[in-house]
Amino acid sequence: MANTNRTKGHAGERLYAKEFKLLGYKLCVTSRYGSRQHDDSGIDLINIPFNVQVKVGKQKAMKPHLELKNIAKNILEKFPEDHPVHDYPKLVIHRRECGRGKRRTEFDDTVTMSFEDFKRIIQNNGNNNNTPT
Repeated sequence: MANTNRTKGHAGERLYAKEFKLLGYKLCVTSRYGSRQHDDSGIDLINIPFNVQVKVGKQKAMKPHLELKNIAKNILEKFPEDHPVHDYPKLVIHRRECGRGKRRTEFDDTVTMSFEDFKRIIQNNGNNNNTPT
């Protein structure tokens, strides 16, 4: 069972690395491949302006807010103060298990982040005039 979960996790990391590449982040790779320091901090994808932890499967005991706190704590411990990783929003991407024979929907892949990070993303988007486009 442990090997199956490990394999699912690694496959999920590779899947989202590919997705970020399709979004234009051509240098995105898994931290297992690119940086032990990031991997040890709970960051699964690097060379993108986000700190991403990928979770795949049921994850019954996962508490996304605690995952985000752990990423923040580990970044403080493992990276110098002036490293840009401190400024990146922290995200937990969860690829839920949808079950055998069930079609995957857009709601089977979710992102969790703090509201502070969400506000920073919106502010950096440049559309702050409060009018719908």
